Amino acid sequence: MKDRSGNRKKVGLFGGTLDPIHLGHLRAGEEAHEYLGLDELWFMPAHIPPHKLSRPLAPFHHRFRMVELAIEGVEHFQASDFEAHRPGPSYSVDTLEELHRIHGPDIAFSFIVGSDAFLEIESWKEYYRLPYLSELVVISRWPAKTDELVRHLQEVFPDFSQSGKGFFTSDTGGKIRLLKTARLEISSTDIRQRVRTGLSVRYLLPEKVRRYMIHNNLYLSVSKNTKINSANDDISIETARIIFEEIKNNKGEDICVLDMRGISPVADFFIIAQGRSTKHVQGMANKMRKELSRNKIRCRSTEGEDEGKWVLMDFDDIIVHLFYEPVRSFYDLEGLWSEAPRLSMEGDHVHLEEADG
Repeated sequence: MKDRSGNRKKVGLFGGTLDPIHLGHLRAGEEAHEYLGLDELWFMPAHIPPHKLSRPLAPFHHRFRMVELAIEGVEHFQASDFEAHRPGPSYSVDTLEELHRIHGPDIAFSFIVGSDAFLEIESWKEYYRLPYLSELVVISRWPAKTDELVRHLQEVFPDFSQSGKGFFTSDTGGKIRLLKTARLEISSTDIRQRVRTGLSVRYLLPEKVRRYMIHNNLYLSVSKNTKINSANDDISIETARIIFEEIKNNKGEDICVLDMRGISPVADFFIIAQGRSTKHVQGMANKMRKELSRNKIRCRSTEGEDEGKWVLMDFDDIIVHLFYEPVRSFYDLEGLWSEAPRLSMEGDHVHLEEADG
C-alpha cells in the first residue's frame, strides 16, 4: 500500500490502554501526525496490556468504541482493533512483527510511546528490537524531561547516536525520535478517579466519549449492591474502622470519614486522608495494602500510586482517597460531598461529628 506518488505509506501507531482516550492523547496524535508527516495515525488500544494487569481495565470493546467516537470526522485518524484479534498479552514487538508480515514493505510504521513508558522500556519484551521494526517515537509533554529521556536513551540504547535535533540512529538502521508535544495535564488515571468520586470530567475528553462513559457506567465500582441491609452495614462500618486505624498507624493526617450510604452508588464510605509528601502517600498506600490483606481486607484496585499525588484505593464498599496535601485542597472532596454526614471513629464508638459552628 503506497501513496499516490509511489512512496511508502507512513503510518503512526498510537497504543496503550486508552482507558479512556482523552484530549491529551488526541492532541499528541495530531502533533505526531503533523510533525512526522504521517499519512495516517492508527489508535490501537491494547487488548491485554502486560504492564497494566495490576488493576482492572474497562472491557476492550468499550475502550475501542470510545476511540471510534473520539476520532469521528478526522480523516487521518483511524481506530484499529488489531490487538483484539491476537491471542495472549499485547506485546509491542509481536504486534510490529505481525503488522510487517501483513503489510510487507508498503507501509513505514512509526511506533509512538509516551515518555513514562519509555523510561520503563527495559521491562518490555525484546525492547531492543523496537527501533529496528519501526521508527520509535517518544512523545513528552514535559520539556524538563528531555535531558532525562536523552540520558535514558543513551543508557538503554548505547549503539545510538544523535544525528539531528531529537533524532537518534544506529549504524545498523535503528531510529529513535524524541518529540515534544503540547503540555496538557490530563491523564486517564485522573479521569477514572474523578468519575469514581463524582467530579466532572467535562472538557477533559470529547463530549461523545464522556456521554458514552455515563451511559455505560464506566469506571464506577461494579461490586456495589443497591440494596443495603443492617448486617452489611455492620460489616462496612467495622471494615471502615480497621482501615481508619491503619491510616493512623501509617501517620496519615487529617482523616475524614464520609457516610455515603444513600448518597452515592459507588461506596458506603469515603475515607479521606493526606500525607506530608508524595513519597509518604505512596508508602502509606503500599503498607496499607499489605497489612490489610493480612486481615482479609482485599484492595480490589489502586489508582494513582505511581505519582503519589492522589491515590484511590477500592475496598469494595469503602473507597480510600490518600492525598498529598496541596492536591487535597484543590479537589476538596469534603466540600463536594458536603451533604454527607461525617463519622468520628476515634475511641470505642462510631458517631456523627458535630457540625462546625
